[in-house]
Amino acid sequence: MGPLIVIAIAAGAASALLAAGVAAGSLVAVPLFYLAPLPVMIAGIAFSPFAALGAAIVAAGSLGLVFGRALLLAYALGMGGPAFALSYAGMLAREEPAARDGVLWFPVGGLVAMAAGLATLAVLVALFSMAWSFEAYEASVIAAFEALVGAQGPQSPLAGGTDPAAMGALLARLLPPMAGVLSMVSQLVCLYLAAKAAQISQRLTRPWPDLSAFRLPSGTALALAAALALTLTPDMAGLAGSVAAATLILAYALAGFALVHALTRGHSARILVLSGVWFTSLVLGWPIIAMAVLGFVDALFDLRARLATAQGPPAANDR
Repeated sequence: MGPLIVIAIAAGAASALLAAGVAAGSLVAVPLFYLAPLPVMIAGIAFSPFAALGAAIVAAGSLGLVFGRALLLAYALGMGGPAFALSYAGMLAREEPAARDGVLWFPVGGLVAMAAGLATLAVLVALFSMAWSFEAYEASVIAAFEALVGAQGPQSPLAGGTDPAAMGALLARLLPPMAGVLSMVSQLVCLYLAAKAAQISQRLTRPWPDLSAFRLPSGTALALAAALALTLTPDMAGLAGSVAAATLILAYALAGFALVHALTRGHSARILVLSGVWFTSLVLGWPIIAMAVLGFVDALFDLRARLATAQGPPAANDR
């Protein structure tokens, strides 16, 4: 138990330092801020879920003591809590004769859906902690944007020919779903890096899954439909729906990318196709919607089974 306590303290301190840069007002620390869940996940995947839980508590407590209760709650709900939950779920397993080595691990698709849910929850908690009415929330965003424009002076590119109030109102609509997507991407990237670190150090007890074979849980489509319907409602309910819809669309986009990876395996143009798909998606943005549609269609009609070559079905652990 002693070594786990030391690991928890070290991982918690590292996570708190990564998160503290933004709280101190450093723009250079923004990329490091999104890596704050990584030490907690490494502790959970490579050592023990108790180490991950201890690390999350140490980091949240340290940030709370130095920067106050607001950052403590933001870290606990947006980083430490999801990092512990995802690392714990990723190492869950049960006996299953049909699975690889007779053990069925928590599916990759379930982890992606879980990350979407945790990111949505974190953003909604932060959103409702700001204001319970949309008018109050929108007014606070507009005021912050107008203050930013005013601080930069008349020479600012934001001040030329733009209405700060209208731009602030637009940002009020866009910021929550963007925050949800960023949070989800941060969690999944850190989970991947933590698992790779555990694999390289030979402390990963779970066999590495075929990521191109993952599928989202069957209830994800119903959740997306409910989120899209909620976006049509006014005020804070519609804003909450937009956050959930954005994270679930990203989940389906990742499923679409996985489908492209699976179907191009063994083809001579694989590198060219994958490079083009990823590059255009990251640069232009809108192809991500096309990938989400592809992932949704695959979930409905099982395109992998219809178009797959003679590679055999994926192992149960890979889904």
